[in-house]
Amino acid sequence: MSRIPTKVEYRVSAQDRAGRALVKYVMATSYMEARSKGREWTSRNGAQLLKVEKKRTFVYKARRGDRLITGTQSAYSRAEVTAALKRIGYQVQSVYTPFSIKFAAPATDIVGFVSQSAKLLEQKLPFNEVLVLMADNIKNKALNQCIRDVMNDLRNGMDSREAFLRQSQVLGFHTALLLGIATKSGDVAAIFRSVAQLVERQAEFSKGLKSALLMPAVTALTLAGAIIFYALFLVPQMMDMLGPMMSEIPPVTAFTLDASAFIKENYTWLTGIILAIVGGFYAWLTTPNGSLQFDRYIVKVPYVGTILKNTSVELFTRVLSIIYTSAGENIEAMQVAADASGNLWFARQIRTVASPMMLTQGVELGRALAATDFLPEMALSRFRTAAETGSVKTTAQNLADYYETENSFAMKNLVSMIELGVTIIIMGSLVFLTLLSSETAGIDVNKVG
Repeated sequence: MSRIPTKVEYRVSAQDRAGRALVKYVMATSYMEARSKGREWTSRNGAQLLKVEKKRTFVYKARRGDRLITGTQSAYSRAEVTAALKRIGYQVQSVYTPFSIKFAAPATDIVGFVSQSAKLLEQKLPFNEVLVLMADNIKNKALNQCIRDVMNDLRNGMDSREAFLRQSQVLGFHTALLLGIATKSGDVAAIFRSVAQLVERQAEFSKGLKSALLMPAVTALTLAGAIIFYALFLVPQMMDMLGPMMSEIPPVTAFTLDASAFIKENYTWLTGIILAIVGGFYAWLTTPNGSLQFDRYIVKVPYVGTILKNTSVELFTRVLSIIYTSAGENIEAMQVAADASGNLWFARQIRTVASPMMLTQGVELGRALAATDFLPEMALSRFRTAAETGSVKTTAQNLADYYETENSFAMKNLVSMIELGVTIIIMGSLVFLTLLSSETAGIDVNKVG
């Protein structure tokens, strides 16, 4: 399923008709989106757009007396950082934007970080102190730097949810989103415990899936290499020598020769078509409408779509059970839980269909969720009953546990189906190689001569 894009702060500079400078700060997922918002703002105010600058983290080296100081500072340009350092008496040596590639942290380290953080939060330690303690004790470099970046963003006034989402490459998207939600909720430790359980379960499934498919994958790759070598190189060379002396070429050998010749003659445009299809699909998927429609229809794929939908329902109900309150603004809780589900279509339906129905028409929770056309009937039935009895929080928790168990069994069955499919492919390849080998081995060279 698609990721919800991370928003970054931009500064829009403009000038009105009187020559006065205007500045506006916007949150956007890309430079083009920020520029579009800037143009809309300037057109309303009759101003001229000058420039759009992204807020970045700069690394500086400066000297103060005999001390050489290295640090980081968030700003919109190098000139701002240089001017700020000079104002406090620093002799600036260099200011630059660091180039870094963020690698995902191991699941075991993430589970350890989240679990230990939850225990420390249960002991009533402030969240910033928890981050300091974890940064001082975590060995993994990627995760350690991730925590320090979060601390730096929070000190610079960034919203905690955005600060964690910026680290989604290290923590994983769902983990980063849930941790960002936790810091803005009233029960931070509870969400941290749930996130630790979720990451641990996903890590166990991923490990089991990789171990189950490792041997079939290696076997299939080796077999594919053998088929390519045998069909595209060895057989054509043999037939170049024997073909002119044979009255009839065996059928499987003839098919292999035709396929080999076709690929060799047309590999350029075949490769181009494949790359165009893959590139076009990826480009469509990166557009807002493309990712939205992909999430809408992927859940309708037989079996796999059911697992993806149940996973989204599990995440939605689990987050909802934690942040839902018997008294308070639960429309926002529904929207946050829908974002955590990881399905953009479901999140959009909650925002554009369910929430307006509850706010403007006073529709109860079960009917509003049914209008999204996403949740299974069993979940809708439970929510209808829960809305009448006032047990939405407990019902959401029970549904999350149910779909967790359901998904664990479904994923095990999926692994078995994948293993069966790989086995069938391997057997078919072996049969093809056996037939091809038997035909070429059965040629009587003496009779051919």
